[in-house]
Amino acid sequence: MKTIDYSVIRHALAGLPSDHDAAGSLRPTVDEVFTPEQHANALDPNTPIVVGARGAGKSFWAGVLEDAATREVAAQAYPHLGLDRLIVKPGYTGFDSEDAVTPAMIKARVPEGAEEDVATDFWSAVIMRVAQSALRPEKPMATVSAVMQKFSDPENFSLEIKRIDKALEKENKILLVTFDALDTLSRDWKRSSLLIDALFEVIWSLRARKCIRAKLFIRPEQLDDDSLRFVELPKLRSGRVELEWSQTELYGLLFWRLLAALKNDKTGSFTKLTFSAGVTSTGITAKNRRNWALINDADAQKKVMTMFAGPYMGKNAKQGGTYDWPYKHLADAKGNVTPRSFIKLFVGAAQHVERPSQLVISAEGIRDGLRHASRVRVDQLVIEYQWIKRALVPLAGLIVPCQLDIIYQRWDDSKTVGTIMQASKDAVKGFLPPFPPKSKGDQNELLANAMERIGVFSYRADGRIDMPDLFRVAAKMLKKGGTSDKSKR
Repeated sequence: MKTIDYSVIRHALAGLPSDHDAAGSLRPTVDEVFTPEQHANALDPNTPIVVGARGAGKSFWAGVLEDAATREVAAQAYPHLGLDRLIVKPGYTGFDSEDAVTPAMIKARVPEGAEEDVATDFWSAVIMRVAQSALRPEKPMATVSAVMQKFSDPENFSLEIKRIDKALEKENKILLVTFDALDTLSRDWKRSSLLIDALFEVIWSLRARKCIRAKLFIRPEQLDDDSLRFVELPKLRSGRVELEWSQTELYGLLFWRLLAALKNDKTGSFTKLTFSAGVTSTGITAKNRRNWALINDADAQKKVMTMFAGPYMGKNAKQGGTYDWPYKHLADAKGNVTPRSFIKLFVGAAQHVERPSQLVISAEGIRDGLRHASRVRVDQLVIEYQWIKRALVPLAGLIVPCQLDIIYQRWDDSKTVGTIMQASKDAVKGFLPPFPPKSKGDQNELLANAMERIGVFSYRADGRIDMPDLFRVAAKMLKKGGTSDKSKR
């Protein structure tokens, strides 16, 4: 035990990355790829819809599929999926990236007000240009405009897509076109819904093809949008895969990332610590990772976590155990915990100013990590839901659970809904509002329903509103005996 340098492990933990995107600078690396068994269906080329909240891993998996090196790791972990046969091309990523179309291209090719007439042709052209490029990668990819003009006749389009499909079959290849960050398609609710509706229609049409597939990574409220009208949408919804993470899987991810971060550590401190807990951590590779106890054995994980932070969040079990506490306090109102929030908590715990000498992190560090994860979670929610912070600010100081009328009164006093809806219309800084502007009904109730849909609000059996610690702490709301947003950092 005396030979373990806890500071080495703490330093590596403090530097773990938690943000990834499909086409930006934070793409997943081979060392970071973690493959829970229940996520196999999310990577299956035959699964067109993958649903997950922000931070659940949508862009991570899109990035894994799009990169040859990380896709090879996934192919080894899920040999039954045939990922080694894939040619993966991005259709839309939200970035101005190679091959994928951009919001500016969409705006130019699908003028506002013409979505119902043009959007289906646009998405068909996106699939076509990618499919042509998959067969002839040495040639420059055609522009969307050129493809739309060339294949404006549906019969010509059908003949060409069939030809490409047969050519791919002959080469024993499957083309997979990925679509991510669909919340960035438009800041107008109606336009966004029409674009997604058209995309669903095109994706559905690919079921007739043997070797051309598409995969959409989408947020739950986008898939469940009542304004979507595509007639086959119920079938797509029923076949969706939801990205969910168990406590064991999240700790497996944490320890796997930590093992990779410390692979060049000459002190061997992490290996010594896990060995003291009865876990061997030498000779672990991507191929045999499933055999490592810290991937899937909750008891082994708990022993190592006890060596990391001690057994309890206080002097005894009354305040909870260090193994269960993070997962319990990071859940949203739907009970889901995202990898991003989980990693953020431990990064924050490792960065806490009070550093124990015989532990990696402390109980107070974990609480501080929750504050860190909460602030980051709310800040990142603002990226997707720019109205959320404006809805939370008037609620500061409220003790939850509380009556809904109290929340409505705070919103009325601060003119919250009106301010949000007006700001959403701004020509430069506008955003997608929490509900369609022409929705009928009480607007406070519509806002509360929107917050429930994204997991910020939950309802008690007696009708009172509650808020998970993950959001409550950053919102400066109170709960008897709960963690407050008072960091020592």
